[in-house]
Amino acid sequence: MTSNRGTVSFARVGLNYRLYRDRNVTLMQTVMNLFGRGTSRSWFTALSDVSFRFEPGEAVALIGANGAGKSTSLKLLAGIYRPTSGTVFTEGRIASLLDLGVGFHPELTGSENVMLNGALLGLSQGEMKTLMPGIAGFAMLERFMDTPVKYYSAGMFMRLGFSLATSVDPDILLIDEVLAVGDAEFQGRCYERIRGFRERGKTIVFVSHDPAAVRSLCERAVWLDAGRVRMDGPAETVLSEYLAASGGRVPKPGAGVTPREWGTREVFFEKVSISGTDGTPACEFRPGEPVHVNTVISKVSGPAVGNVILGYSLHRPDGETVLAGNNLESGVPLLTVTGERNASMILRLQALEPGNYLLGISLTGNGTDYHWQDYMYPLCLLGDRLPAPVTLESVEFRSDGL
Repeated sequence: MTSNRGTVSFARVGLNYRLYRDRNVTLMQTVMNLFGRGTSRSWFTALSDVSFRFEPGEAVALIGANGAGKSTSLKLLAGIYRPTSGTVFTEGRIASLLDLGVGFHPELTGSENVMLNGALLGLSQGEMKTLMPGIAGFAMLERFMDTPVKYYSAGMFMRLGFSLATSVDPDILLIDEVLAVGDAEFQGRCYERIRGFRERGKTIVFVSHDPAAVRSLCERAVWLDAGRVRMDGPAETVLSEYLAASGGRVPKPGAGVTPREWGTREVFFEKVSISGTDGTPACEFRPGEPVHVNTVISKVSGPAVGNVILGYSLHRPDGETVLAGNNLESGVPLLTVTGERNASMILRLQALEPGNYLLGISLTGNGTDYHWQDYMYPLCLLGDRLPAPVTLESVEFRSDGL
């Protein structure tokens, strides 16, 4: 008999949130509000009459604008929320990577959190001890597994969460765009592991604002719009309609942007390092010290790819681009990639406004985005600030009686 493990379905699912508009100030007000007295409240509909069914082995993207109901749908599948109406059905073991740190106790170590989460997923201590080395190794956290996770960075949280979620052999994997926190190398390993899950017939439900990631991982997409299914079909078709409706724009990162990566990967960055003149890896640069961006570029099998443009961009931490360029604009011959080749850029920057920046690099050409790594590499440009960033034209002080 064919196994249905990995089946996912929504049948006319709705979810309403209750919004309270009053703040309790006294104990009496709190008690009265328990009985619905003295409280102003309203309802917000997050999902309305949503239906879909994913068969075992499908990789499906949930796309849509912010607030469309994508993350809410994942939390319903994970059992975090219960629907107000309709039925949510899943069959098999579910592993979810939703919000960073969800399911981790801050006072417990990495190892203790792994053991605890394994127990919640129904695995024995023996099974988890067997999996532990692989989980720590994939997350690159072997030295930190005995450290309480409250000391972990966002990237360490994500690496451990992803490694754990994908090491317990789930039938259904839920992913909500937290992979953007990881560095370029780890993101590549994550996507390779997800592709491996897909090839092994596991069900993947993936929320992302990155069209290239959707195209790379998913063959089907569901477009949610204001809590309803607007379109369900082949990923390329649904993406095209969604991007056309949004004017070709996708939501942009706000203040405190996180790294992001996309592209067809016909040509890709296999390795990237930032160094000083002596070749030592560095992220801080003094005035007049050039920034060496060293890359190893590879391609998938097939004929050589010519006319490849190697580009760079520099951004403030809030995402504002301060400069950008490429070898075409600089009059340098374009790249031809036949297998694996080295390419480097030496940036000589004058920092009129010293501080922290984010470097992005790209491979494009022939009308194609091959590989972009945006906001990916932090740089600290040292030096004295030359002009003041803001000058005072005038000031007036006013108050009653003056």
